[in-house]
Amino acid sequence: MNYKIANRLNNILENDKISDPQHICEVLKDEIKPLIKSYIDLESDIKVRFKKENNKNIFWIEFSADRIKPFGYIPF
Repeated sequence: MNYKIANRLNNILENDKISDPQHICEVLKDEIKPLIKSYIDLESDIKVRFKKENNKNIFWIEFSADRIKPFGYIPF
C-alpha cells in the first residue's frame, strides 16, 4: 500500500504541473483522510499546507484527534 500511495503522490507532484498547490493539497487531503480515520477519531477536519522551497515540495498535514483507536479494532 505504501508503494501505491507514494506512486500516486509522485504522479500528482510530477505529472500534474498544471494544478495549483491548493488543488494538490485538496487531493492529498481527500486521499489521506480515509487512512487517518482508520486509526484515529478526528476532532476536526484535516489541514494540508504546501510550500515550495528551492527544489523541494514541503507538506504539512495537521489534524487533532479525540482518541487513537486500539490496534486490532474493526470499524463498523
